[in-house]
Amino acid sequence: MNPPVTPFKCGICGGTAGEVLFAARDFNFHTTEESFSIVRCSACGTAQTVPRPPENSLGRFYPPSYYPTGGFDPAYYRRTIQPSQRKKLDIVRRFRQSGTLLDVGCGAGFFVREASKNGFSAQGIEFSREAVEFGMREGDVRLTEGDLLKTEFPLSSFEVVTLWQVLEHLPRPVEVLKRIRALLKPGGILVIAVPNFDSVQARVFRSRWYHLEVPRHLYHFTPATLRKVLDAEGFDVLAEYQHSPEHNWAGILGSLFPLVASKGSYAGRLARLVAGRPLARGAAAIEAAFHRGGTFTLVAASRQ
Repeated sequence: MNPPVTPFKCGICGGTAGEVLFAARDFNFHTTEESFSIVRCSACGTAQTVPRPPENSLGRFYPPSYYPTGGFDPAYYRRTIQPSQRKKLDIVRRFRQSGTLLDVGCGAGFFVREASKNGFSAQGIEFSREAVEFGMREGDVRLTEGDLLKTEFPLSSFEVVTLWQVLEHLPRPVEVLKRIRALLKPGGILVIAVPNFDSVQARVFRSRWYHLEVPRHLYHFTPATLRKVLDAEGFDVLAEYQHSPEHNWAGILGSLFPLVASKGSYAGRLARLVAGRPLARGAAAIEAAFHRGGTFTLVAASRQ
């Protein structure tokens, strides 16, 4: 076991002892040359990025290319965007067929658009002004720019709240979950999808794991640690899903090859396209079948 790291304060439970697992850098976007430690809290078991960047500096780690500013072209949307959004909506519809829905960290609002067209009164909230303006202009969706903890949505106003690959980015995830519980109607549904720190790909690639995403990902959850947090904040987990056709295979491929089209040699880009994608999809399906998928989704109900 590695020696404990000090000083350390867990952003989940407040614990002050943690084990350093390994060091990592921003291999995906190269926004900083700083090295970060991945530290697992000795009390609650949640891994997190240390040092955690100050909240007022987080924006500098999100380059413009991080937010998609395309995708609403009808042909491209149907071919590339819509299938993954419908898979997400399928999960929600297993528990709610309609009602008010809030998508936290909605980006340009692709999921909001799909939910709105399929029985939900949906809206989203997002930090990025550029993504919000683009989504409202091109996608004709209801989006709000800002921080969920500072917005004034009416209490008990939503049947469903979703966070698709968002919770791991938030500096104060426990406060966000408290806020969401207040916004949900009694028995309302919360859907959270995050990278799986207990996945095969996370264990194999470690500091080079594509979904580690330091320093944008501040917390690195496993199904067990996230279940513990949800239980403590008044949610009962109803279901867990480990297969994501959008993210799991990309976690493997991105750990092996640069996913930005312009990066890497021509031979490397060709290998990624011809051999990398099929192998990554196959490996992702296998790890998910053994409950070690690259990402996981928990569906929980607000405890009445």
